[in-house]
Amino acid sequence: MQSRNEYLEALGIPDFLYSKVGSVHKISVPLNCLVIELNPKDSFCVAGKTRDLLVKMLASIELDLNDVHLASIEKSNLDAIVNANPAQVVLVMDSTFKSDKPTFFSTYHPRDIIKDSNLKRETWEILKKVKQCLK
Repeated sequence: MQSRNEYLEALGIPDFLYSKVGSVHKISVPLNCLVIELNPKDSFCVAGKTRDLLVKMLASIELDLNDVHLASIEKSNLDAIVNANPAQVVLVMDSTFKSDKPTFFSTYHPRDIIKDSNLKRETWEILKKVKQCLK
């Protein structure tokens, strides 16, 4: 809960819209989300600021690294990875990626958000759609 609140604070969301009290009872339900990056530069698959932000982003929609599968691939391998790892939701961390599939979402990569904090709001809107799709 704390990481989610930190991310929401970083987005500039007013504190009355989220809880500052930790969850008393959390039911852990395995969710099937595939998170893909199409450019390994500043990869979220390795420890560092980019991964730390990804963890906060996922926490903001009540996911953690145990709830998702991470993949750092070339765009040409996307279909193969998706077919090999069927997921309820696919989140591609590349704002240029477009798909007409209702369970595919794309948003800015955490490294881009670190460089430009103005991308936070749009990213938050996509994350909320991912969360809704996972319900």
